[in-house]
Amino acid sequence: MILCCKVCGNCFEASVGDQPCDYCCGGTEVLFTDAEEQAIDKHELGELIRVAREKYKVDNPYYDQGLWESREYKERVSEQNAAQFKINSHMRTTGYNFEGHEIVSYRGIVSGQVVLGTGFLSEFTASFSDFFGVKSNRFAEKLENAKNAAMGRMIRKSVELGGNAVIGVDFDYIMFENNMVGVIANGTSVIVEEIRR
Repeated sequence: MILCCKVCGNCFEASVGDQPCDYCCGGTEVLFTDAEEQAIDKHELGELIRVAREKYKVDNPYYDQGLWESREYKERVSEQNAAQFKINSHMRTTGYNFEGHEIVSYRGIVSGQVVLGTGFLSEFTASFSDFFGVKSNRFAEKLENAKNAAMGRMIRKSVELGGNAVIGVDFDYIMFENNMVGVIANGTSVIVEEIRR
């Protein structure tokens, strides 16, 4: 079951009710029973908890605004750290599987787009390089940076869908007018789990 503190709004799992809050030691109530918790999609549970605990702010003599805000700040920092970890550990491949893992859920198609200008200096050095038949490092660096930015946006969208990996990663490059370059990263967001042997 999920208990919620009437003082600070902290929610936590417990096997029995009437336990004090593990954040401020305040009194708690059952927010969701075990049966209710199992009936809710795990990706929607966090939002339902957030909405359900708002009732403790209204006509509640135990409500403590300072403790509530302190807890919310701590949770925001924790969520940001967790989101950054999910982004950094996100698996990705141009193929359609990962060695030693199995796909357990397909979350949807994701993409990330970046448009950048090549800039006067890059164009000048590229023209110079083209004339003498050498490679242009400035263009290559800009394309590499754009590719990484597009992939980062694609991964963030995958995390938002609840995925932990992206398969079938593909990059497309588009030239626009006025020397603008577009980079698009596409893939399919999935949830993969390690195969237990």
